[in-house]
Amino acid sequence: MAEPSFIVFGDDWGAHPSSVQHLFKRLARTHRTLWVNTLGLRPPRLDRRDAARVVRKLRAMLGPRAEASAPGPGPDRDLDLHVVAPPMLPWMRPAPLRLANRESVRFVVGRAAARLGLRDPVVVTTVPNGVDGRGLAGSRCLVYYCVDDFTNWPGVDRAAAASLERELLDTCDAVLATSQNLADTRRPRRGAATLLPHGVDVEHLATACDPGTPALAGVRRGRPVLGYLGLVDARLDVELVMGVARARPDWDLVFVGPTDTAPDPRLRGDNVRFVPAVSYGRLPEALAAFDVAMLPYVKSELTRSINPLKLREYLASGRPIVATSLPEVARYAPEVRLADTAADTVTAVAAALAGPSDRRAARAPLLVGETWDDRARTFLDRCLAARDGAPATPRDPA
Repeated sequence: MAEPSFIVFGDDWGAHPSSVQHLFKRLARTHRTLWVNTLGLRPPRLDRRDAARVVRKLRAMLGPRAEASAPGPGPDRDLDLHVVAPPMLPWMRPAPLRLANRESVRFVVGRAAARLGLRDPVVVTTVPNGVDGRGLAGSRCLVYYCVDDFTNWPGVDRAAAASLERELLDTCDAVLATSQNLADTRRPRRGAATLLPHGVDVEHLATACDPGTPALAGVRRGRPVLGYLGLVDARLDVELVMGVARARPDWDLVFVGPTDTAPDPRLRGDNVRFVPAVSYGRLPEALAAFDVAMLPYVKSELTRSINPLKLREYLASGRPIVATSLPEVARYAPEVRLADTAADTVTAVAAALAGPSDRRAARAPLLVGETWDDRARTFLDRCLAARDGAPATPRDPA
């Protein structure tokens, strides 16, 4: 086991390939990692979807992963990674509930860390409520890996999220942020805020344009496919999408992935279709089915801070891309065609369809140094610098 070891507060391990999971699929090969499945910041709604989610969480908390366990058979079996799911209540207020969650986390995670022999681990959190992990197992380093603006996330208790994030920024030793706006606005009281954009598995995604890669079944039906890959939620610009669908009924708009809630009722039409999420290993098949990859996010305070992970996946695939002009997206123009209205999107898509369908060679220079292996090395270096008190370079890497 190499130093340092880690305690990571993140989304449920294996649930979906988030940025922090990509990083620790690399780091946990050599660095012992205790992964803590944490609750999100959005209180559960009184609907069937959230009820099912709560049941899954309770089963995990009361099952084997209430104690630290290995991920099990599969591609993660060789990782020195152990998953724990401490019992927690899905609310951050009032104060007694927050205290109950904090004590549960510290007891369960502390016991698991002792059993695994963790000494002075680096505690990494991707969510503000991970501040409760500071000091666990003798840790003297807390790193905030900031991937989203949680204070503007739809459905979140914003006041509670902002309070937790202020507490985290007051006590953490470094912030590693995936967008420049997050790095600029999430500065810790001590240490530094460093820009660390998402990485990408270039070799895997680039197979989308290989002749031998089959298109995902059920997507193509003999006309152009404008495809979106990933979570369908409130970030989607529904008016733009439906404006394109109405203007070009001869194009299919296909959304491949899960939905945060029931799809917006306005997202309807013979040429608007939803396809269930596919495993990470099959993403090239989904991208192979797209003629144009779409990133039609609404422009808002929330999306001003995001650096979409799917953008790099689109770039690596070689597929033509049309997207709204978010700050972290616009810097890839003209390789990414920018359009903020339905009319401009129709024009941009038509131009993309008239051009080459494989842009891998042209994009290769953009993706040098952008792999997840590259990011994991930088992430580790920044964590060590924070633990040892060395200054970080706020804008490195660009």
